[in-house]
Amino acid sequence: MSGCFPVTGLRCLSRDGGMAAQGAPRFLLTFDFDETIVDENSDDSIVRAAPGQRLPDSLRATYREGFYNEYMQRVFQYLGEQGVRPRDLRAIYEAIPLSPGMSDLLQFVAKQGSCFEVILISDANTFGVESALRAAGYHGLFRRILSNPSGPDARGLLALRPFHTHSCARCPANMCKHKVLSDYLRERAHDGVHFERLFYVGDGANDFC
Repeated sequence: MSGCFPVTGLRCLSRDGGMAAQGAPRFLLTFDFDETIVDENSDDSIVRAAPGQRLPDSLRATYREGFYNEYMQRVFQYLGEQGVRPRDLRAIYEAIPLSPGMSDLLQFVAKQGSCFEVILISDANTFGVESALRAAGYHGLFRRILSNPSGPDARGLLALRPFHTHSCARCPANMCKHKVLSDYLRERAHDGVHFERLFYVGDGANDFC
């Protein structure tokens, strides 16, 4: 069944994709990752790879508010020192379930053709986000995944870096999602793409910057 959704005012939407033609109005759909696309906080999930599935209290005590990325760098370093390899972490990321209804939503969005441009902005990490999305079959739906860079280092251990620096006093030191989204919109405007509407799906504190 196809048809418009008058309450949304989005003229190109259809239930089966039949009305989503090339040249239709363009809408930017932005997703958070943890506890939005997936039904867990992936940074908590990877603790299952630690000895006894628990981090040492001495490590947990190093967390400072606003510097979570630095803390997670130490977590990944600790896991690597305990013999945890990227393949072990990938298996955990791949097993994280999608949030209820998320698969239906992403399938619906995928049917809309050029109606939506879909991106992801996450304070998690690229290795984890991409592993989870590939396992779920939705990696190709996202035009861009904007997250903290991560990947195997020279020792073969997973290393994490901050996404950028910024001057926002409300956000963690490594990522201001408002700046990330604003920079993306400027980039697309430079490409000649101007979105009719923006939709943002997220639950974290810095999703509301």
